[in-house]
Amino acid sequence: MAARDAAWEALRDEFALPPASMENLRQLFLTEARAGLAGSDSSLRMLPTYLTRRVTGEETGEYFALDLGGTHFRVLQLRLEGGGRIGPVRQRQFKVPDAAKRGSGAELFGFLADCVSAFVAAECGGEAAGDIGFTFSFPAAQTAIDAGTLVAWNKGFAAADAIGADVVALLQAQLEARGLKMRVTALANDTVGTMAAAAYSCPGTAMGVIFGTGTNAAYVEQAAKIGKGRGVEDGSRETEMAINTEWGNLDTAAVRNEHDAAVDAASENPGLQRFEKMVSGMYLGELLRTALAAPAVRAGFSRTCAAGFDAAFSERFSLHTSTLAAIEADATPDLAEVAHLLAEAGVQGTLADRSLLRDACAAVSTRAALLAAVGIASLLELAQSEPRPATVAVDGTVFERYPGFQARMEGGLEMLLGPERARDVSLVLTKDGSGVGAAIIAAAAAQARGETQ
Repeated sequence: MAARDAAWEALRDEFALPPASMENLRQLFLTEARAGLAGSDSSLRMLPTYLTRRVTGEETGEYFALDLGGTHFRVLQLRLEGGGRIGPVRQRQFKVPDAAKRGSGAELFGFLADCVSAFVAAECGGEAAGDIGFTFSFPAAQTAIDAGTLVAWNKGFAAADAIGADVVALLQAQLEARGLKMRVTALANDTVGTMAAAAYSCPGTAMGVIFGTGTNAAYVEQAAKIGKGRGVEDGSRETEMAINTEWGNLDTAAVRNEHDAAVDAASENPGLQRFEKMVSGMYLGELLRTALAAPAVRAGFSRTCAAGFDAAFSERFSLHTSTLAAIEADATPDLAEVAHLLAEAGVQGTLADRSLLRDACAAVSTRAALLAAVGIASLLELAQSEPRPATVAVDGTVFERYPGFQARMEGGLEMLLGPERARDVSLVLTKDGSGVGAAIIAAAAAQARGETQ
């Protein structure tokens, strides 16, 4: 048991995030965010979205939405009825193949257009026309509500020739090449889409947040706090704008451990998206796999179990975050479900092995949830004009499906904000909001242009 206890202490200490560290990181977040808003050097891009009209719930009309979020691409058609009501939603989901993720820009956006064409053929009788809201869940520097230049890829995408190009123009060209009479009128990040989707029925929505394959957040900022040349011009009547924080790139050097450094160094984008690599579903399993291979941790497991880990999880990303979630969900006295999961992977171990593994999962996921709380608390302070109580719209499988993740986030918010303020913050699952939200943003953009349906 001494070796087991020593291994647990090593894991606990390495993934600990005490209140003082959380507060220091929040102050760093605020400093970086303000610098980003001003256009100064910062790990937070704080990208203007050109969405200057808050969603009211009274937008109406029929719209299409496209949602490129990572693993899948969705095509939707829906009708906004006003009064916060949304009519039936027709949608189809397509898995993005690795060849499209890592090919040329033309191959990727051609694949997306093929999916739209297939949707039109199956759901619209082969013909369709109308406005499209495009949720694009990657860093893009917007120059208008319907134009944005790709800054960088993440989440395993690597179409290098698309970096620096207008993603709306790339998609529009592929749609037109297929004879589709559809117009992309609004570009949105998935976080902005999630915020819009929640705001359609809950105008008190303070921000949209994603905790899934990746992580990011958007919120509404006062125009006066946005630097010149960053979307709000002198003499503009606009008083506020939605900001895409791209918080996945936050500098987390002060709270990283050796396992974070190893995962970052082996990634496709070392030195970038370090916050995301500590929080998101793409990386939590890889973090645990890396930690389990460390000698101080490995020594806490039986030889049979450690050897089984080596054989089963030798490849990068072979241990999935969904497996961590299943391990933490096991409430049986002998951790029978964990034993079953390990046996399926060819790993044999004792109850002590299974218990240590579950504790290791909890160490990784708890830190992720506390980091998530730091981000949300920082944006609540930054957006001082937001109403109390505040609704935080959250999408993503980590938030939705990982046992205890939301409760740990709420605990982190209480530590940072205090019990009274934390009670005013509601974390609301906005399921699939990035798709519906894109259509709502297209509707808001149409109303801003004076167009109605």
